[in-house]
Amino acid sequence: MSRKAFEEFLTSHEKNSQEAEVVDWDQQRDEWLAFIDQFYHSLEEWFQPYKDKGSLDYQYAPVQLTEDSIGAYQTKKMLVQFAQQNLQITPIGTMLIATKGRIDMEGARGRVQFILADRNSSRPSNISVTIGSPPVNNSNPVNQPDWTWKVVLKDASRITFADFNVDNFFDALLEVVNA
Repeated sequence: MSRKAFEEFLTSHEKNSQEAEVVDWDQQRDEWLAFIDQFYHSLEEWFQPYKDKGSLDYQYAPVQLTEDSIGAYQTKKMLVQFAQQNLQITPIGTMLIATKGRIDMEGARGRVQFILADRNSSRPSNISVTIGSPPVNNSNPVNQPDWTWKVVLKDASRITFADFNVDNFFDALLEVVNA
């Protein structure tokens, strides 16, 4: 590469760097923590009738996550006890490939994943995750995903997503305790 070509490369890179949007990582973290709270709120609502009867109990324990760009932050995992079973429901992170975030539920017989995916998605596909605001004045505008929780279903040949609702959640719960 000639010196002139190298200088042009540097000038081009400087322009691109100046035009690049600065990502607010604190805002990304706070958004992720709000999604975690939303997830746990749903579980608390679904567990309440069983907790009132004394057949199920849960507590929260602090957990620290560390992610590139965001750094270390505190959140919580849910510890659930029922019918001599123990479950851990733990946030994994937000800076993951093809999803806005993931929470795992682990029991004696397995693990089920819950992910933040676009409301209209039913399986993994080619998606684009934009951190920060979408580009302005782009001739090909990016459709922002409508993030919602989904249950990841795995069988021998494929992965699909089910809606995160009370019935699908309890199906997943029974799967990890092998009931």
